[in-house]
Amino acid sequence: MEPVTEPKSVLVAVDFTTDEVRLAMSFFDGEPMVRETYPLPPSPALADENAWSWEIGGRISSMFAHEGEKRSAVGIAVACPGDVDEATGKMTRCPGRPEWDGLAVVDALRRHIDAPIVALNRTHAALRGESEHGAAEDAPDAIYVSLRGTPAAAVKTSSRIVKGARGGAGTLPDFPVLDADEPVNDETIEEVVGLLSDLAAFLDPAVVILDAAEAHLAALGPALQRAIDVVAPGPQVVPGALGENAALVGALGAASIVAYEGERSA
Repeated sequence: MEPVTEPKSVLVAVDFTTDEVRLAMSFFDGEPMVRETYPLPPSPALADENAWSWEIGGRISSMFAHEGEKRSAVGIAVACPGDVDEATGKMTRCPGRPEWDGLAVVDALRRHIDAPIVALNRTHAALRGESEHGAAEDAPDAIYVSLRGTPAAAVKTSSRIVKGARGGAGTLPDFPVLDADEPVNDETIEEVVGLLSDLAAFLDPAVVILDAAEAHLAALGPALQRAIDVVAPGPQVVPGALGENAALVGALGAASIVAYEGERSA
């Protein structure tokens, strides 16, 4: 008779956007040992909460069996593309896919996986990742701006990420949406720089972290630094160190916290 082996305890991070999902799995205090990325079907697919939970829950379960290993989650964090009420685990607003407004992320996944689970805004998660392992690691005050897809920002002040009364801190209404395949024109550069330099002057961060397509970073980074040097000297404009993996890294950090503390806000 073969000996019975207990499943290995792991942390799980999920980062989903309107069109793809990234997953990572790691042991405590370890590098991610598995990273996977999958496309998500376009709207109206997955509009039903049950369909969404089967898609995401199924991806997590498949990752548990990677290379024939037995694994069990002790903490799961899900970075969501919209405002999140962390107390209830619901995504209250999703700008890119309104059918996900009110999606009960935590409860839906709990139907498939018995583990402590937390949901958080993916831009807040990205700033968490950059704060723990990236460009804001030594900065107690920072602004993170993502210009991929729907523009969004996150703010850290006195080493705490500002979430807002309804989980919507960092929303950038009427901010120009950049096409990743097109160069950014002078008019758009001026608009973006004006908005972000005003934000930097108001918050006085140590760093302003930009996450965008490489060509957009090359155009916007120097222009924003010049503007900040005029209106509010001090903050340094830097590219994100973790790129598109920032939210996934931040979610792993949140998963480790929820594993220790149980199903509470991370």
